[in-house]
Amino acid sequence: MRSRVLPLKKELEALLPGKIQDEEILGLYDQYRDHGGAAPSRLDEFEKKFSILLPEDFRAFYEQKDGSGYAFHILYPGEDAEEAAPFYLMSLAEMEDVKRYFCERDELLEEYYSPEEIAKLDRELKPYLFHRQWYPFASMAGGSLYLMLDLDPSDEGTYGQIISYIHDPDFVYYTADSFTSLLRESNRNLAQLEEIEY
Repeated sequence: MRSRVLPLKKELEALLPGKIQDEEILGLYDQYRDHGGAAPSRLDEFEKKFSILLPEDFRAFYEQKDGSGYAFHILYPGEDAEEAAPFYLMSLAEMEDVKRYFCERDELLEEYYSPEEIAKLDRELKPYLFHRQWYPFASMAGGSLYLMLDLDPSDEGTYGQIISYIHDPDFVYYTADSFTSLLRESNRNLAQLEEIEY
């Protein structure tokens, strides 16, 4: 996974400059370029704090870039560019902060939804609305959407798969089987966009 995600990161870095047409976005891009990676010891500390193992491809990316900076949207998951929602990548510190109040507890879907509504849940996910083993790592500026690492998938899912939380109505959805797949899909959509917007 490590060997696959790093070329995709290079592809992302090559795409970004040609998608910036706004002065405010240019300022955010300059800050992004200054962002370094997280030291392996910092990633180890994060894993120890939550008693987890981060997916190898996620670790590899974060060793080179610890977040994108607030509102600098670099991830565009979706079927195509027109449907893609923009996300900025949180730093490890931001992930820790968000985890204090979001998905810090387990709440089952049955507490909020009927069996008919729960039946619409993607089969790769366990039937939670909030789950301690989900780790938000990307958000749309404003926080109504999150991308999360799922470290406790269903039997039909994959450890480290990517899921999304959408607010109003609150629900969770399967997004990609790995961070690598997410980045591949995102780069494809970013390549089709005319520009990055705030």
